[in-house]
Amino acid sequence: MPGDDLERMTAAPRGAPLVATWSRWAASAGALGAAFVGMLWGYLAFTRSERPLASFAWLIVVVCVIEGLLVLALLRAEESRVARELRTARTGTAMMRSLATRRRQQAPFLARLFAARLGTAAVLLADGDRQGALDLLAGGSPLMRGGRLDRLREVVDADVERSTGTPAALERCVERLRGMEPIGHREADLYRTYVLVKALLQQGDADGAVEVAGDLEKSSAADEEQQLYATWLRVWFDLDAEAAGYRHAWPALPEGQLRMAALMARAHGADKLVEKLEERVSSIARRGRQE
Repeated sequence: MPGDDLERMTAAPRGAPLVATWSRWAASAGALGAAFVGMLWGYLAFTRSERPLASFAWLIVVVCVIEGLLVLALLRAEESRVARELRTARTGTAMMRSLATRRRQQAPFLARLFAARLGTAAVLLADGDRQGALDLLAGGSPLMRGGRLDRLREVVDADVERSTGTPAALERCVERLRGMEPIGHREADLYRTYVLVKALLQQGDADGAVEVAGDLEKSSAADEEQQLYATWLRVWFDLDAEAAGYRHAWPALPEGQLRMAALMARAHGADKLVEKLEERVSSIARRGRQE
């Protein structure tokens, strides 16, 4: 589907919409409208009514208008839900991730019909439930295909590969994500960065980390959350050490940024990374006392 925007969201921090696009609204509303007309025609044929379908034009118009407004509300709700789930996958605690998946399971039938499922799959992967994510990705509504959602699906698929933890899968994950253009949706692009950085940390690829951290440092001036992922790489691979030869090119890591990066790492149970980040915080505190 084309990515025609249902609303001009590009000026908002979240970026362009993933779910709530004009094309998806038209396809969804059209499908439900056609289904209603087909059911009405079937009822007339079954009851052998002499009334022509055209005599119900007023009813069809009213139902289609109401149904179109309902679809619009459902798509906008799903837009917010996917963004919230992607953020929960990146930054939420285990309890928050559990609540997110439970809320999705308790959603009413009509909401599940318009569920993209990708955000929930991302939450399950962050929780270590690879099979649950695969089961979700195997299904889904055909209305939730195309446009930026397909590009987000590529990121989730790469996260599935990352979750296997094998060297070959990690390499494929890194290659796929580094070759991708930005999606244009803030949470989707942050999720892509999160998966890429996690794969590099698992892979132990210092050379790749240098390149990605450099790219993030260049692009993170307008995005503090991108800086946190660059911080993970810089601290884990000791890229600020004199021997690395990059210290002169990057600004010093402030204490607040290190603490926030440690908080995010703790939410994912990355204890060794948390230790290294807290070590860096302690060294800043010691230097401050000495001065």
